[in-house]
Amino acid sequence: MENPHVSPQDIRHFIYTTFASNSRPPTSREIADHFNVATNCIDQGLARLAETHDIALAPGSFSIWMAHPFSGLPTNYVAKVDRKRYWGN
Repeated sequence: MENPHVSPQDIRHFIYTTFASNSRPPTSREIADHFNVATNCIDQGLARLAETHDIALAPGSFSIWMAHPFSGLPTNYVAKVDRKRYWGN
């Protein structure tokens, strides 16, 4: 059952929760599966979050590069918490 009413704030919360839990950003498919919606609905939300600078997307895609302070790509700024490693911006 699709829920077309997933807000950008809901998507943003899931992005941060996934970064904190998995040390990486979620994919559009993972977000869509979590909310039981089509991927294009999530992509629209990701685009809105990128427009408001809440996240940064890889050019020409909906891959999450950054949700400040988390980086989806390795950087020189590494934080280690317990057994997890996070890259920062």
